[in-house]
Amino acid sequence: MNTLTYSPRDFLQEICQEEGIHYQSLSQDYISRLTKGDITRHVLWSNWDINSAAADRIACDKCACYTVLDMCSVSAVPHFLLQHPYRRQGWTEEKGTWAQAIELFNNFNQKVVVKPNRGTNGQGIHCCETIQMLEAATHAIFETNPDAALCPFYEIKTEYRVFYVNGSCPLVYGKRPSPDNWRHNLSQGATAFELDDTANKNFVNSLKSLAICAAKVININFATIDVVELDSGELMIMEINSGVQARQLLEQKPHLRPVVKEIYATAIRGMFA
Repeated sequence: MNTLTYSPRDFLQEICQEEGIHYQSLSQDYISRLTKGDITRHVLWSNWDINSAAADRIACDKCACYTVLDMCSVSAVPHFLLQHPYRRQGWTEEKGTWAQAIELFNNFNQKVVVKPNRGTNGQGIHCCETIQMLEAATHAIFETNPDAALCPFYEIKTEYRVFYVNGSCPLVYGKRPSPDNWRHNLSQGATAFELDDTANKNFVNSLKSLAICAAKVININFATIDVVELDSGELMIMEINSGVQARQLLEQKPHLRPVVKEIYATAIRGMFA
């Protein structure tokens, strides 16, 4: 399969041609410059010039995003910030990073997940069931990241990804992890599956409703929002992704190309509205 068929840049060029927008590729396709009349917008890899800087930063920061969602009573997986011990001088202080990590570990029944606070694609995620595992995980994350996020471990029945653009959710799909990897990221071997909107109308509407609520709380206009369904049936926001891309999805589900292209087109039209 030619994965270049599903490059975001291919979508951009096609849409710009159809919408009468001048397209320029900069920095080896890392930056796209879009001009229509006297208005110029940019797409930086998978980050779009339709979101404010604050919304983008909040979405990229797992702990900040949870804090804002929780304050507004939006159901979300708790994420707590572990500051880098050397950059923030917190490892050996009584109320410092390590003391906080131990306290959270005990509060969450000694089973937690630790991850880079601003990480993507399921990289650097550790499930910790002992103090030794927790220490090793935090040290590993701090080697390459300025801070970490710690959250309780939940038994997740299914994880869903909701595409959100300008107040609507045009696409929802589920993610099943591979048998040898508990992560629900497509980049980590998970399998995408489509939902039957007719047979599961109420459930799909619940996913969309929660995603829309979360997006509006942080004032983001274009994002993919991960929602987890726990074994109890409860739905919770896992994270909001301001970097929108669908390469892995389209490699598995190429027939969704027109749907994804229209989502991108809606975002681009919004950039010039």
